Amino acid sequence: MPDFRRGLLALPFLFPIWGSSQARADTAPAPDSAAFIAEDPALSKMVGRAIPALQWQTLDGQTLDLAALTRKGPVYLKLWATYCIPCRAQMPGFEALYQRYKTRMSVIAVDIGFGENRDKVAAFVKKTGLTMPVVMDDGKLSDWLQIRATPLHVLIDRDGRLAYLGHQDGPALDAALERVSARPRTAGEIHFADITPTPPLTTGERVPEITLSDATGATVPLRQSGATGSHKPQIVLFTAPWCESYLATMDPPTARACVNTRRVTQKLVGHIAADWVVVGARLWTEPADMGPFQTLYGPGFHVLLDRDNLAFTRFGVRQIPAVALITKDGRLSRIIDGSDPDLALQIKAFARQEQ
Repeated sequence: MPDFRRGLLALPFLFPIWGSSQARADTAPAPDSAAFIAEDPALSKMVGRAIPALQWQTLDGQTLDLAALTRKGPVYLKLWATYCIPCRAQMPGFEALYQRYKTRMSVIAVDIGFGENRDKVAAFVKKTGLTMPVVMDDGKLSDWLQIRATPLHVLIDRDGRLAYLGHQDGPALDAALERVSARPRTAGEIHFADITPTPPLTTGERVPEITLSDATGATVPLRQSGATGSHKPQIVLFTAPWCESYLATMDPPTARACVNTRRVTQKLVGHIAADWVVVGARLWTEPADMGPFQTLYGPGFHVLLDRDNLAFTRFGVRQIPAVALITKDGRLSRIIDGSDPDLALQIKAFARQEQ
């Protein structure tokens, strides 16, 4: 399994790169470069798959139809996040690639939408001088690609199939762009993958069975029965092992919210009879991160990894931190924004209702 953290955490003091005019290098970034991120060998297994027919709204309100774009020619999607160091390092080169290939293929910047909002993305685009269409993923594309790290370069050929996926820019991407842009269409008709989005839980809906993994790598159900088969009310924190540390530099408000949510719940865990669960995002998370993550929260918490993004998707959580309150009969009471100043009061009120 590749260690994505190496590139993610490299040289944070060099950023942000706002509007850099740095020329794109013709060589792959070195492992100690801020632009480096280890390649994931699992990505190559997706090559050849038919893409889904997704639609997005650009930041300026235009509709982009991936199926329609593919029927016109090849498509280059770059998935990224405003707070991702390698993404920022690659942005000048990405703009250069757009200028080079915009007459030969559709080029779209796809913010993954996790921990993001439209204003933050728009400000980033303005400061970095990106001129290609920019959209925000609602999770459908990220889930379909099973994305574990950004940046991710995705090339789609004229037959509507994945032709290349990779994290780094440089010679491999350059060669793939030339190859895909020159490849003719061979399919008589383009067929698109059929994906059925998972609707987020609504208030009062019963929480389905969801399997996560613990610090040892063992599979664990989100809701666990006691010795008699009964359930306690459940308080589930959605966050990430890197929220407090990495985002302290790249997104301080979110990092502070993660710290505050942890501290609030740590004060309450010994006083409220509930099943306390911490669910870590799969993005940029390695199994080795889970031990220190458990230590950070301490006793009283079950710290789990959402390695298949099942819990985040089912609860509709796109912003961290967030806290889901689940009744003792297994129904979603509500989801609280972790930055809510009344977080402790809301958890206490929920606990009183469940007594």
